[in-house]
Amino acid sequence: MSDQHTADSTDMAWVLNRLTEEPGVVNALLFSTDGLVLAASDGLDRDDADRAAAALCGVKSLQGDFTAFCGLPDRGTPLPMRHVVSDLKDFTVLLFAAGERTGLGVAVRGGSMSQEVALAITATLKMIAGLRPVLAARERSGGA
Repeated sequence: MSDQHTADSTDMAWVLNRLTEEPGVVNALLFSTDGLVLAASDGLDRDDADRAAAALCGVKSLQGDFTAFCGLPDRGTPLPMRHVVSDLKDFTVLLFAAGERTGLGVAVRGGSMSQEVALAITATLKMIAGLRPVLAARERSGGA
């Protein structure tokens, strides 16, 4: 992956801004699985993006505890997350596995069964399928 463009070395804000052009989409955020903002749509300021990345990262990490709950033996490998839907009052937050070591959050106006959410899910899945290698983040070294 070292010779390949990744989300931590390429400005991906343009693709997140394209998602916000979908009906009802308020903001989109690409983050690393250790909670760092990699890119955010223009409507999201940096402080809000940082808080959202930390929260989305936490939600993403929780999915790893569902292996036994789903009736599978826990062999230390969590079930891979595809997406999570959080149905809030008047909004839905969508969380997707985006690329290697990344996640993508999308805030949509409307309930989880709304047409806007269905369109946002479809648009986001298409974007992820088309850009998955670039949506990855390189593994960070431990530092000194």
